[in-house]
Amino acid sequence: MTNKLSERIIYARKSKGFKQKELANILKISLPTMNHYESGKRAPNSELLSQIAKTLGCDPGWLLTGEGQSEKKETHSTEPMSSSTLNDFVLVPRYNVEASAGGGSVIHSEQIVDHLAFKASWVSKELGADPKNLLLIHSIGDSMEPTLRSGDLLLVDRNKARMKGDGIYLINFDDGLMVKRLEWMMDGTVVIRGDNISVSREQKLTAIEMEKLHLLGRVVWVGGKV
Repeated sequence: MTNKLSERIIYARKSKGFKQKELANILKISLPTMNHYESGKRAPNSELLSQIAKTLGCDPGWLLTGEGQSEKKETHSTEPMSSSTLNDFVLVPRYNVEASAGGGSVIHSEQIVDHLAFKASWVSKELGADPKNLLLIHSIGDSMEPTLRSGDLLLVDRNKARMKGDGIYLINFDDGLMVKRLEWMMDGTVVIRGDNISVSREQKLTAIEMEKLHLLGRVVWVGGKV
């Protein structure tokens, strides 16, 4: 039906016949804030998500993740997802930028198109990451195959403490936004390479080229179609 949090909020609001301003007034938030939620530029916190679900009579789990039915089930055996349960999830912004090609040296907040929900315990225990440092982007091209495929969704950790050692990084190099494997050499230089050796060649940066290299984050998870 809808695969974005912002789209699900709009769908639930319209299905109940609310205008955007009417719902904003009920939630006691400004119209611009409501517009940001419905455009995907911002994501409501768990308490507000619970309030939206209650006001619109939709299932909080569906509103947050898109899974299940939109209508809240009136059953005695299953408790509705509460604000405290919603706190079990974190919302990570997905940006309208593609890594591996040039033309995107800076990631702006205006480029947020949606937020995806991840289990907070998984982010903390498996990734060891702080949610506020995470972002999602798509990869393009085949230079990192088979590790990364074109269209894969990449979870990037912008924590500067994670940006050390060999690994796959989101980088800005020579005004191009790309995802590459970086390897630090004993002499302090860096080698940039793609995993697909048939289409990608490694590049050892000179001292001058090193000044053009900016680490934007480390790829910590990848998801895509099977």
